[in-house]
Amino acid sequence: MMIIDQVRTYYSTQLPHTTAALEDPESHFQQLAEQISQRVEQIVTRLAAEATTPGQDFLERVGTLNTVRAQALEAALAELLYVMPPEIEDDPAPSATERDLLVMQQEERAVDQRMDMEPGSPEAIEWDRRYPHLVEEVNWMLADHEELTEAQKREQLAQILERQDAARAHRQQ
Repeated sequence: MMIIDQVRTYYSTQLPHTTAALEDPESHFQQLAEQISQRVEQIVTRLAAEATTPGQDFLERVGTLNTVRAQALEAALAELLYVMPPEIEDDPAPSATERDLLVMQQEERAVDQRMDMEPGSPEAIEWDRRYPHLVEEVNWMLADHEELTEAQKREQLAQILERQDAARAHRQQ
């Protein structure tokens, strides 16, 4: 399935209100599909160098590159398309608590993605720009904390999470 078909299908089935509000849905779908395609190529370039090995025969190399492309497409779709949660037709508007939980779940997935990125890479830099309120948590998780007791670790993480909550509240104002 072509990327634009995936974008169109997701919008029409999962985001009907958003789709209806678009002035030119096809143009929007095309632009988003192009962004996803570019992101796929960036990820493929990075992963292909790591995944292929000298001495692979042709079929092994094709299989490796097909796997890399599938992984890159999955990551790009998650990053650029599926980040928009589905609109639920029958349910009432989510409560503030439900919205907060959804945001926290999305951010948790984003932190997991960032942990897999090479520090200083273009994708890590872009992630840090996109999620500045989560950078402190990622840096803390990447650091060595063996000298701390469990209580000290919990306290530091609690303080980081409090600062994230304050940053979220400030952004919503």
